[in-house]
Amino acid sequence: MSIYKLIITDLTRYGTLFCVAGWDVERNRMIRPEPSTATATGEASRFWDTQYVGTGKLFEVGNLVRLDLDDPPDNFSFPHATEDRIAGDAKLFEKLDVDKLAEVPSDTFASALKSAFEGNLSRTSTGTSYVHAGTKTGSLDAIEIDPHQIHFYETGDGGKHRLRASIIEDNKRYDFSVPADAARTLGANKLNEQVKASSKIHVRLGLSRPMNDIPDSCFAQINGVYFF
Repeated sequence: MSIYKLIITDLTRYGTLFCVAGWDVERNRMIRPEPSTATATGEASRFWDTQYVGTGKLFEVGNLVRLDLDDPPDNFSFPHATEDRIAGDAKLFEKLDVDKLAEVPSDTFASALKSAFEGNLSRTSTGTSYVHAGTKTGSLDAIEIDPHQIHFYETGDGGKHRLRASIIEDNKRYDFSVPADAARTLGANKLNEQVKASSKIHVRLGLSRPMNDIPDSCFAQINGVYFF
């Protein structure tokens, strides 16, 4: 195992479980730590529960965490295998202000959505976007945008409200699901208020794993939103 120091930047919630990712301050790249029980076929096995995630816990946005991590098994698929790591021991170093997230080097961000994921992002006619499953690229990225480019909204689906966001780039509308935990807690109205009060917005991007009914696509989503 190798030692990693991560600033936790991305917490996405799926029911009672969480996917965690953070910035490796020594290697200058994103890493996704996963439990030692993670397997290639069991998606839930890759997630963390509330024993590890939440206020005052090991994984909270802004935490600087030291982890012992192994490379993923050979059967972990790309693009996610680029950042996947299997966790051993972990220790919380310190809690950082969210402003510290702005210190993640800006030259590591995508310059635009069309260049995200090393230019492998394809936009559909409905505005959703994806990277082909198996592509050897990263599954985590980020952009910085102006407030007028983004709008949050909610859709009703089976009695549940699902948070989504639209981002306008080059007069094209990109549409994203927003599983980011903090954003979902705030809701669309409060998020849009923060948009109006900001001068710049940092958007953490991620890719979903392939779905059973669409096995060849990893759809882009918003893993975190930070207002500056």
